[in-house]
Amino acid sequence: MGLLWQTYEDREQLLKDLVNQETITNSPGELKFPKLVEQKLLKLDYFQQHQEHITLAKTEDNKDLVNALYKGATATKTVVLISHFDTVGIDDFTTYKDAACNPDKLAQLFTENRGNLSDAAVEDLQSGDYLFGRGIMDMKAGLMLHLSLLEKASTEQWDVNLLLVTVPDEEVNSSGMRKAVEVIEQYQQDFNLDIALHLNSEPTFQQETGDPSHAIYSGSIGKIMPGVLCYGIETHVGNPLSGLSSNYMNSYITQAIEYNRQFKEQYEGEFTPVPVAIVNKDIKEAYDVQTPFRTFALYNMFLFNKTPQALYRQFLDVVIKAVERCESDWLNILEQENLQFDSKINVLTYEQLKQYAVEQYGQDYIDSLIDEVLNNTPELHLQSVKIADELMKICRDITPAVVTFFAPPYYPAVNSSQEPIVNDIINTVTEINNQQFKRATRRINYFNGISDSSYLNLNTSVEKMEVYADNTPSFNHTYHIPFDTIKNISAPIILCGPRGNDAHKVSERLNKTSAFTELPIVLEAIIKQYFCK
Repeated sequence: MGLLWQTYEDREQLLKDLVNQETITNSPGELKFPKLVEQKLLKLDYFQQHQEHITLAKTEDNKDLVNALYKGATATKTVVLISHFDTVGIDDFTTYKDAACNPDKLAQLFTENRGNLSDAAVEDLQSGDYLFGRGIMDMKAGLMLHLSLLEKASTEQWDVNLLLVTVPDEEVNSSGMRKAVEVIEQYQQDFNLDIALHLNSEPTFQQETGDPSHAIYSGSIGKIMPGVLCYGIETHVGNPLSGLSSNYMNSYITQAIEYNRQFKEQYEGEFTPVPVAIVNKDIKEAYDVQTPFRTFALYNMFLFNKTPQALYRQFLDVVIKAVERCESDWLNILEQENLQFDSKINVLTYEQLKQYAVEQYGQDYIDSLIDEVLNNTPELHLQSVKIADELMKICRDITPAVVTFFAPPYYPAVNSSQEPIVNDIINTVTEINNQQFKRATRRINYFNGISDSSYLNLNTSVEKMEVYADNTPSFNHTYHIPFDTIKNISAPIILCGPRGNDAHKVSERLNKTSAFTELPIVLEAIIKQYFCK
């Protein structure tokens, strides 16, 4: 059989085949896609002869991830090729939804009506240098490159091991990658693999319109989501000062957390974004004239070097000070109205709340209460809120109170910038881009788009993750991060993918020259120069 994906045109057609299959996270298309990848792999002579090297593995939410190992003749050194195949939704395409995953049709529609595109996107459309479509940049182009690389390595019999891992659900909870680390460890043991590099081909995000440079990332930003549940005192709106509004309490905390620059981290001139509330609302299910007395907020925070333990301590300090201001202002209002307020607003961690509840009701009762919530709450991020809420309902004697906790998902920060092999690879990529493509290279320490690479290199001790485990109510129940397994498969990481623009937007697009000509040469050079015998 002739080569399938080694020309510009063949790679473009392969990518269109992958994009044409809609794979929105949690959609039927996401469930079907692994079979398409398996069919593509089985077109290669190597995998026809080694079908046992292809496996599909189930995630905790019953989705399949695809794994395929090309085994060199004598090699132990292994490069893991990481990609995800799910995408965000397509509702933003409105009347063009049916064409969102059809690059050719979408280009025709955009040419006829450019109203959905920015001036920069129109310029790229007219140039003919870009393909548009949902997932074409983020990140089915990366999977296309890995399939092409596998074909070439297996055809030319490179003496290296390449383990392709392509997963669902990167865009929501990363159930795919959290399962994949266990599969990678199994391959590692079964085939005696020495994992030397995790290569993720997430796209390069162009920094500004017309930016021709190519970025390579030696790490991936961390993301964590602490939250609060404010539990006040209910009352009739006609007698508001006899209660304490949870929205009032929460407003002080959100004011203190959002855009707070003290949560920013800096590393070699790069900065984490400031935090924002990603969810912020009371728990009233229907309108009535009772004041809200249960309100929660979840805050998106980014990490470079901070551990969950350090972040949680900082978060608690800010919350405590915010609650103290709230309490002081509330007491002043009551004093002006000649009213008394006998209670203090308590601030406690989820770990403290659970311990108190166990002391009052016993371990078995609390365990059964938690299990019931987990069984009836499918949304992972809401499980933390609802468990804290149920425990507060039976511990009203400590209210008014603010409970702090973590909600999934959590992406640990990873950084391989100090690894000699990573620095050597980046120097090689820079040289290739400069000499062959006359293209500048930007070295960036942290990929800021959030990626599955977070689960491939444990940059801290497992023990330092205990605060996260103890204060995430669903942890090791419905939500797992296998820290011990990650430690076993840890290796340097690099994110190196094709250039593109506007991920998660209608104008998401991919530079064709980068994807079909340049990156195949770059990735081949990385593998052959540093990992082949």
